[in-house]
Amino acid sequence: MKTIKKFVLAILIATVPAIISAQDKSKETETIKYSTSIDCANCVNKIMTNLPYEKGIKDVKCDLPSKTVTVTYVKDKNNSEQIKKAIEKLGYTAKEVKAENPAKKN
Repeated sequence: MKTIKKFVLAILIATVPAIISAQDKSKETETIKYSTSIDCANCVNKIMTNLPYEKGIKDVKCDLPSKTVTVTYVKDKNNSEQIKKAIEKLGYTAKEVKAENPAKKN
């Protein structure tokens, strides 16, 4: 009986790091910003209500004055093109805003 317990414990100890490692890789996120055609609080509400239901989306932020939508998503579950299509499906334009390189500001 003690041998079986030791065997089960050894298997658990061996598999736990592999399981944790696999979970860490699947949660790798990316943040992307889109320039959109939102122009009122109802537009913001529509995006904030519907976009989080898309697969892999973790966070959505809308900035009405700059007409941008910033989305954080899990890379394994979604991509920038699918998110763009989801925004367009809601009735808005969406153009990816490339991040500025601070070194090029000189």
